[in-house]
Amino acid sequence: MSEIQLQKIYLGKVEECLDRLRACEVFLEFHKESGNVYFLESAILQMRKSLECVAYAAIAPNKKEYKEYRAKADRQSDYTRDYHAGKILEMLSKINKDFYPKPVSSPISKGPGRWHFDKREDGALTKKQFSSFYDRLGKFLHADNPWGNDKGINNILQDIPVIINSVKSLLSWHFTKVSTPIFTGVWVVEVPFNGEKPKIVIGKADGEFLVK
Repeated sequence: MSEIQLQKIYLGKVEECLDRLRACEVFLEFHKESGNVYFLESAILQMRKSLECVAYAAIAPNKKEYKEYRAKADRQSDYTRDYHAGKILEMLSKINKDFYPKPVSSPISKGPGRWHFDKREDGALTKKQFSSFYDRLGKFLHADNPWGNDKGINNILQDIPVIINSVKSLLSWHFTKVSTPIFTGVWVVEVPFNGEKPKIVIGKADGEFLVK
């Protein structure tokens, strides 16, 4: 699979993530108006799937290495059947510790052909928060056990809008480090929220480099 094809997959999953976040917001509004719990459960499903889109996108720049790593697994070694976002992130960390999106500012011109991106720390979703919230959402995908404990539905209802904003902050401008035998550098990704499609700017390094 070519680099261009992998970039298209990355952008496609990011775009799907945004679509699912919008669907989540619509279902939350329906729930707010009606109090119907099924709308909330639909919002939760879309929220969880939106996080899975982020995980699938993250595989793209590491696809060859991820496939090889998964092939060595004792159980279920077919990476095409992976679906659990938390486990995907955990496995990606073992082959590229800097795979997770790093939020940055919009580009600042430093001269002809030179651009600078400042780091951002403005509430963007961290990898730890991602995995924790993804797991929390899981228990709402099943019918309630009448003998079980309260799942904390009021808490999740309050937290989903916060996480939606954190995901948007993470993606708006971000980069992911790519380090393979054929490419070393970063994919810098712009994700507009005005209906325009996400875009990738390629930053290639002459050799090894450090992500701080």
